[in-house]
Amino acid sequence: MQNPNQDIVGRNVFETTELKPVPKVSKKTKSKFILFKNPKVKKIVVTVLLSVFGFIALISIFLLIFAYIPGKKVYADLMVLKTKQDQVKSVLDSKNLDSMESLIKEFEVDISNLDTDYQKLKTIGALPVIKNYYQDGKILLQAGSQSLQTGQILLNAVKPYQDFLGLKAEATSSADTTEDRIAFLTESVEGLLPHLDEIEQKLSSIKDLVSQIDSSRYPQNFQNFEIRQTIIKAQNSLDEVHTLLKDGRPILENVSWLLGKDSPRKYFLLFQNDAELRPSGGFWTAYGILKVDNGKVTPLISDDIYSLDNKFKSTIPAPRPIRDYHINVPYWYLRDMNISPDFPTNAKTFLENYKKISSETFDAIIAIDTSVLVDLVDVLGRIGVPGYGNFSSEPDKRCYGCPQIIYELEYIAGKPRSYIVDDRKGFLAPLMHSILSNAMGAPKEKITPLAQAFFKNIHNKHIIFYFLDEKLQQAGNLANITASIQKTDANTDYLHLNDSNMASAKTNLFLEQTIKHQIISKDGQVSHQVTVTYTNPYKASNCNLEKGDLCLNAPKYRDWFRFYTPVGSTLTKMTGSEIQPLEYQELEKQVFEGFYGDKYPLYAQSSNKVSIQYTSSVPASKDYQILLQKQAGTKPVNYQLVVNGVDMEPFSWVSDKLLKLPL
Repeated sequence: MQNPNQDIVGRNVFETTELKPVPKVSKKTKSKFILFKNPKVKKIVVTVLLSVFGFIALISIFLLIFAYIPGKKVYADLMVLKTKQDQVKSVLDSKNLDSMESLIKEFEVDISNLDTDYQKLKTIGALPVIKNYYQDGKILLQAGSQSLQTGQILLNAVKPYQDFLGLKAEATSSADTTEDRIAFLTESVEGLLPHLDEIEQKLSSIKDLVSQIDSSRYPQNFQNFEIRQTIIKAQNSLDEVHTLLKDGRPILENVSWLLGKDSPRKYFLLFQNDAELRPSGGFWTAYGILKVDNGKVTPLISDDIYSLDNKFKSTIPAPRPIRDYHINVPYWYLRDMNISPDFPTNAKTFLENYKKISSETFDAIIAIDTSVLVDLVDVLGRIGVPGYGNFSSEPDKRCYGCPQIIYELEYIAGKPRSYIVDDRKGFLAPLMHSILSNAMGAPKEKITPLAQAFFKNIHNKHIIFYFLDEKLQQAGNLANITASIQKTDANTDYLHLNDSNMASAKTNLFLEQTIKHQIISKDGQVSHQVTVTYTNPYKASNCNLEKGDLCLNAPKYRDWFRFYTPVGSTLTKMTGSEIQPLEYQELEKQVFEGFYGDKYPLYAQSSNKVSIQYTSSVPASKDYQILLQKQAGTKPVNYQLVVNGVDMEPFSWVSDKLLKLPL
């Protein structure tokens, strides 16, 4: 049968078309395509995208309203405060009480405006993480406001004494001389005490506020600004000021007694030559007796310390350190009785032996060094001392630029001569008489710099006290004016470096010191590496006594050194000592002792290094702190602290320093 699709000759009736294969669509692509075509899915996607964009828009509006706009105002307020930095310095330099009060009122308005604008950031400040920083800002604003209140209280407190202090305002007394002003202060100082109560309470509140800021939350540096160290420095400074006022109050309460308001006081004056450094601040080279009556200071006598030793005629065997490190000193003389770094210990020992040759009694012992004389003469200008010449603080090329008064005093006391000079160290009484006479008659503009020089030298341990009255001595210890080795609690680390020149002329006049102190906390323990560099940059003096030159800078320096640390601390290593380290406990401290100078002295125009590594008994903690207690009579020391590998801001170590270093 014929196929219906073919004609009679057998050809196909219909033409055929070649069909190309349809590309295969993967299930995944097909699925997405179908889902997107699905109206319900498309609606969901569009809705989600619109929600995201809407949320972003809301965040932008939120940040604009609650962060950017108020933030700009806060920034503007801060810039207003910043522009007044120069004004603050200018007003303080002017010493104008009225200008100071006006400036405080200006700042009160500025702080109030800043606080108002800052409150507008509270919404953004409530967010997680941000809230901590926002709270820190609130703390700083509170502290700033309370600081201004404290400033106003302080100005009110000093108003009665503005004439005495040399402040520019209406005179409050008819006192024309320093002596008159001191008498006025002696009569009325009790009026300061109620104000001090209020100031101390305010400072305590400010200190507690700022201590709430956790410095570890902040980076070390941001935009070339050291944030964390700035916070730590501010906290340490507040602690220091508060401690000074709180602990100094008991002594301030007794100022009238000390100035002889009710009855004259008698003080034994010891002159410590810090150019020949000894443990308590200097070699005891001369002494004197002062009378203080209603603020007026009168030098009575002075003499060479050797004259006392001639009367004492010691047969006391020299203690171990003198036997070990001094040269040919078999007995313990009065002049060498300051071998302890603790001045009260030395004063008690001295008085016990002084009583063997004198029945005279005193209210206190006061020790001063050359820094006091230099600073007073620097304020007063050149002074004349009958029989001894003129003295000034001008640089003297004969001692590589040391103050002229220092060179002349060393010349008077130590110049080898071919003839006998009686009482060659009896210069102290006439010198003090000339200085005090000039100070007491000084014009008003000299009062403030004289007071500043006096308090600076107390703070930096160039003037130190020992009171025979037990309660006064306790007050002095608390005020840190007695150069006593301080007791610390179990949570406070401690370091005291004590050096002693063992028969090396007056080399400490030229020596310079730097300290690099590395603190590392690991596994709850705190390890220390303290490296002390001693440098003598100048040529040695000709110390040939036969030639008769003045021997100031010894060719070789011999140093007995001790590191005082908390009891329980363990020594790992000591370098720079030519003897094996000695380890013992003294004054409730762990001591690591060494010496150099016989085998390996410090030569003129060279340097020596001493280093110790030890582990402290005080554990690492968030509240870790360390007291760096400075030796009395020493020059400023360049101090570099490195905490867990981070260099802290270097400082000049001029006085005791309590540092909070969260570990």
